[in-house]
Amino acid sequence: MYAGEIVEYGTLREVFKNPQHPYTKGLFGSIPSLADDVDRLKPIKGLMPDPTCLPEGCKFNPRCEYAGEKCRCEAPQMAEIGGSHVVKCFEAQGLL
Repeated sequence: MYAGEIVEYGTLREVFKNPQHPYTKGLFGSIPSLADDVDRLKPIKGLMPDPTCLPEGCKFNPRCEYAGEKCRCEAPQMAEIGGSHVVKCFEAQGLL
């Protein structure tokens, strides 16, 4: 869930083994590893938007490394990507 919207949904296995939304990938990438000795965690770039002034298009676009013009203008719709796994992302849907 990001900015009040479900951006990815599926079974535990589908989402954990194959995250597709850039926000989900960022969340999983920020989890510290017990095997690695690191000084800093890997954050998701940028800040959560003000909920009273959300960006046009995809709400994650200002923080997304894949965002294109379509992401800034249009809000993606939830689309099935396999099994019960669905995602709200043009990049993950192969539309960028």
